[in-house]
Amino acid sequence: MGMQPTKLGATPPRFTKKDLVVWALGRCGGDSHPVDTETVGVYLFELGLSDFALKKYTQYPDIDVTRVQLHDAKKNKEGEPARVEQDTDARKREARERGDVRRVLSRDPRWQFNAAGLAWYRRNSDAVEKQVQGDKSLGVRRAPNAVRLTANRLSSAVLSRIRGRSSFQAFRANPAGTCELSIHDFFAVFNVDAYTPDHGYVSAKAKVLEAVAECDAERRYVRLAADRFGGRYRTALDELLTGEA
Repeated sequence: MGMQPTKLGATPPRFTKKDLVVWALGRCGGDSHPVDTETVGVYLFELGLSDFALKKYTQYPDIDVTRVQLHDAKKNKEGEPARVEQDTDARKREARERGDVRRVLSRDPRWQFNAAGLAWYRRNSDAVEKQVQGDKSLGVRRAPNAVRLTANRLSSAVLSRIRGRSSFQAFRANPAGTCELSIHDFFAVFNVDAYTPDHGYVSAKAKVLEAVAECDAERRYVRLAADRFGGRYRTALDELLTGEA
């Protein structure tokens, strides 16, 4: 059932590829609603995990890897209970209860946790995240196009985005640390848009805060942007365009 508890001081066993896929399903919302295969696969790819990129064209995600692991996680296998189910499973059960012998098909099934999967996710989520972060080279991150970017270059890019905003210039010049901050500033600072899923924004926010950790004005500006729009960035642009903001 994934990683098992270990004795104090022992090296914890590594989570498997299947465990990573099940974890990613939870990060993409599978703990509350069905999620399509591509969303999970792209999420793992964007983390920079090479197992989820095509071997020859590493700039593209390998969705088949995720699909295979999700199907495997749906089986009772080697003493490990199934942890996920397809959105068609409930319809199949209902059809059987009605005595309907026709097959219920889904060419592109979506996935979510069953009870065992949800319990596993809640128990292991932090540990899987720790392994994923630990697998990344210290100070170096792998971009989707396989270009190696140092932490310093990443920080420089973030700082350039921030310092190029006129609202930041006004913020830095104001002793009270206030400014007119727009949703466009928010999108530029975090490099997201109104269609970015919540987990994508959370990840982007963490990277930006890391980049500005040693820059006082930039750090306060970023936090102001997050406080003002972080909870409503999906609707803020519509509100602006309709005059409701």
